[in-house]
Amino acid sequence: MPELPDLEIIAAVLAPRVVGRTIRGAEALHPAFLQSTEPPLAELGGRGITGVGRRGKYLLFHLSDGLHLAVHLMRAGWIWHGASRYDATKSTVFRMELDDGNDIRVIEPGFPKLSRGWLLDSLDKEPLAGLGVEPLSDGFTLERFVGLVAGKRRQIKKVLVDQRLIAGIGNAYADEILFAARLSPFRYAHTLDEGELARLWRAIPEVLRWAIDEIRSRVGEGLYQEEERSFLRVHGRAGKPCPECGTPIGEVLLCGQRTDFCPRCQHVDEFPGRTRRS
Repeated sequence: MPELPDLEIIAAVLAPRVVGRTIRGAEALHPAFLQSTEPPLAELGGRGITGVGRRGKYLLFHLSDGLHLAVHLMRAGWIWHGASRYDATKSTVFRMELDDGNDIRVIEPGFPKLSRGWLLDSLDKEPLAGLGVEPLSDGFTLERFVGLVAGKRRQIKKVLVDQRLIAGIGNAYADEILFAARLSPFRYAHTLDEGELARLWRAIPEVLRWAIDEIRSRVGEGLYQEEERSFLRVHGRAGKPCPECGTPIGEVLLCGQRTDFCPRCQHVDEFPGRTRRS
């Protein structure tokens, strides 16, 4: 699933191609894609694209006269930009035709089709309204972070991926952040002391900015179909040596999601389930 660093790169790559273009028309090719009914999709026609951005895990197309298209790519969706003359495939769930002869399409191979879109006349409406603080924003202060996290009787990884608290962090980067902070994903938030909270707060933007730079260096100006995560240090590396200490990376399922960690660096003495090694 695309997370904050992926979407930052997609927005940055897409913006020079489409900002300033006018939308000729749009269609949802999968009935579940468009989740909003007002304003109707026909309202896209004739509007200019004024910007491309991100809020949490949502890609945002800012349009003229205060309209916005929010897209969530879910597990396997990706953005395609290319010539309108190419026929839409069975994997195309949404397309916007632009005045320069190109399309913006949401592509999602396989089934079920989970990518979703919302046409909004305000960024204060759902699904954006309930999102938490942006971790790369000036508002992500230590004081605010401590207020969100301290005292919660939840495992810290579950806190990091809660979009109502902090927007944009998913499973993969939660693992990387906790590794950078040298904290066990199984620790409960209310057990973290002031020093550990400060260390975790610093690790969040540091890891996300590092990931953005790493992805940019690998994909250049291209739009990519799968997340570029070959550079990650623990996530997806079960059984491989920790880049810091050489201990095999551990892996368990936590709430149905893969959680990867270094048992030594992250001080994991006990954890639920078995460690899986490749």
